[in-house]
Amino acid sequence: MKVCIVYDSRHGTTEKVAKAVKEAIERYASVEVKRVSEVTTLEGCELVIVGTPIYYEKPLKSILEFLEKHSSELKGKKVAIFVVCFAVAFGSLVGWHIQNHYIKPLKERIHGEIVDTLVLRGGIGNIGEKEIEKAKRWALKLLDF
Repeated sequence: MKVCIVYDSRHGTTEKVAKAVKEAIERYASVEVKRVSEVTTLEGCELVIVGTPIYYEKPLKSILEFLEKHSSELKGKKVAIFVVCFAVAFGSLVGWHIQNHYIKPLKERIHGEIVDTLVLRGGIGNIGEKEIEKAKRWALKLLDF
């Protein structure tokens, strides 16, 4: 199976997660990790994992534009989404907000099969080891879909 991890990152937090996801699954699948600006095609990818931080209550514009630009390519693919944000720190009180303001705008642009989403707690340039481990476990689970 070929997995393509596409992300963008301003201060390196989302990049750390993307690399950890690759590390977790690379012995079970062929994995490419690319910053969104480096992706020209998704040809050959069976699973596309898309990662974005949340800034000013929104996914990065570069990721939203990427999803729109590659919407036809995503149609026949399985897609998983992860976001890195601080709002998770507030617990279940913000679950609705996270789903409707962070995840929904991404899902609306994906016409492929969305197999799972993950929300991680992180800040500018900072993510805890527990969150990295959570991302690795999630990535392994994605291979079983």
